[in-house]
Amino acid sequence: MKKLRAGDPVIVIAWKHKWKISTIEKVHWDHVIVKDVNVAKKAMKWQGFVKKTLPIHISNVMYYLEKEKKASKIKIEITKDWKKIRKAKKWDIKIN
Repeated sequence: MKKLRAGDPVIVIAWKHKWKISTIEKVHWDHVIVKDVNVAKKAMKWQGFVKKTLPIHISNVMYYLEKEKKASKIKIEITKDWKKIRKAKKWDIKIN
């Protein structure tokens, strides 16, 4: 079970887009595509310049708690009936 999923709110903690808050569009191995972060222009033949969102390494983003307005790590707990749930580590808030 991966800790970060598509649709999760995240905050960028490194690089040129530091402290920008957005959501994850796609997770691919150890990279994530974050909405409106790391956008580059690419020259396409007969189309001109096209904006393309480039991936960021997963270690450069953290889960963002909107109620507390803080970044948090995620831990995975196993319940008594053997189901896995995600929780915010410091605040013990259930996610999904």
